[in-house]
Amino acid sequence: MKIGNQEVSLKLLFAGIAMNAAGFGLLETPFATKDSSLLAKICGVIFGALLLFAGWTVLIMEFKVIKEGIREKKDELKKSLENAETEPMDRLSKFRKDYALFLQSGSQQENPEVQNDVTQIYENILELRRRRLSSLNVRFAFKSIRTSHSKFLPPVDSVHFSDGKYEIEDVKEDIAATSEYFKNEKLLYSKTDNDIAHYTIASARHISANEIACPNCGATQTKEQLLDGCDYCKTKFMVEDLSEKITDFALRRDYELQYARYKSVRKRFTPYVGFGTEAVVCVFYIIYLLFNFKNLTAEMETGILAYLSIGLFTAIIAAIPFAFIAIAIFNTFIFPFIQLGASLNYVSNKILDKQKKAESNNRRMQDLVKHTDPNFSISAFYSNIQNKLATVFFAETNAQINAFAVSDLSGLKEKYKNVIDFETEYICMKDYSVKDNLQRARLEVAVKLVSLDGDKSSVKKENLEMLVTKSADCKTQVVCPPSLLICKGCGASLSLLEGKKCSYCGNEIDLEKHDWVIREYKEIGE
Repeated sequence: MKIGNQEVSLKLLFAGIAMNAAGFGLLETPFATKDSSLLAKICGVIFGALLLFAGWTVLIMEFKVIKEGIREKKDELKKSLENAETEPMDRLSKFRKDYALFLQSGSQQENPEVQNDVTQIYENILELRRRRLSSLNVRFAFKSIRTSHSKFLPPVDSVHFSDGKYEIEDVKEDIAATSEYFKNEKLLYSKTDNDIAHYTIASARHISANEIACPNCGATQTKEQLLDGCDYCKTKFMVEDLSEKITDFALRRDYELQYARYKSVRKRFTPYVGFGTEAVVCVFYIIYLLFNFKNLTAEMETGILAYLSIGLFTAIIAAIPFAFIAIAIFNTFIFPFIQLGASLNYVSNKILDKQKKAESNNRRMQDLVKHTDPNFSISAFYSNIQNKLATVFFAETNAQINAFAVSDLSGLKEKYKNVIDFETEYICMKDYSVKDNLQRARLEVAVKLVSLDGDKSSVKKENLEMLVTKSADCKTQVVCPPSLLICKGCGASLSLLEGKKCSYCGNEIDLEKHDWVIREYKEIGE
């Protein structure tokens, strides 16, 4: 087994354990057995001590190799992230670079580079987060680089589909990333992500080389016609509105990746535990037979060869139950700590089982929703929900926290006023229905919130239950900013940073007609 560049010998590890067990047996057996001669006790002490010394020497050597391998693996990740600037530039790496620069900035930028990568609504959400960090005088440093978690799968994988108005690309990218938060140049909090980055990328739907579907009403026209204003719905677009735009970005734990790591490491260790336990029990049994040779051969009335053959066979059979018990104890109590060193990412079997059930449920719920909304993608939907949560956690005003809600969430503003980061650990759609011309999705969400607590950070986990709703008539997955962020009352430009109400005429956006909104939000127990 390899950890970093260090080759860890499982055979030597279990040989060390077996030698320690045998040494202990040689020390203990002659003193525990009646009528043991002085010579037997002396030999037991000498050879037992030698075996214990040899066993511990082997174990200490291998533990040092493991420790060095873990250190090298951490250093390897750090070195790869230090070389992030040399990463070949493409749309994903460019966005991650612009994303880091935007959030790192303490002041508002007039034309930030990230606006060329993302939709207007997503830029507004990022701006909320940037303002929170700036108001708390917290500096954010983000480094990332594309990596490869599997030699069998490409580091970037994507699924393409159309929602009728937009071409959607659901992208998963193998990634290594670090996020660090500083205040007065003192490190407050850091985290490492060595899993999957998820992106949803939207662009206008091309019917042919010269014809595009209007992102608002779906009518087919040329690009030139759309730039002058859609002939049918009169919405005007800029060239950027028709090109590829990232609508959300999230670093997530990937169940399949975690489970593959978990399974491969356990697969390597389990046989050694079973055979190692078998060997240790057999050694103890043979030692017992040797020290009781005279008495037992007399009782069995047999020769030494038959005595040892029967003894060895009996030892093997007797050791089998111990081997299975040892494997069960190992996988339940010991393996998670070895997993920590083997993959640098502790994931217990309990968490993996929960994620596995969620994955199975996701497939079932996606099929259910598709009966109503044929182009529905649960992966893109979850990213959408993470965006909504960001507005709740980073909002500074009542208008901002209620921008994507039809219920009043103003009371949560004080609760989350010091949040600087959040991570969605688990998200699952528990129920879906259509009622009163509304699509209704009930969600269970587990989040980890990082808050500023004086000059330190504090971490708290919350379990949430949410009900999100969207018009049953809305079949698109991406909100069209030009049609949405123009006031229907007076024509003024709107920004969700100022909420969903026009500051000029007071007209309010009916966001539920275009996108999922939060109808219920409450914290629940474990």
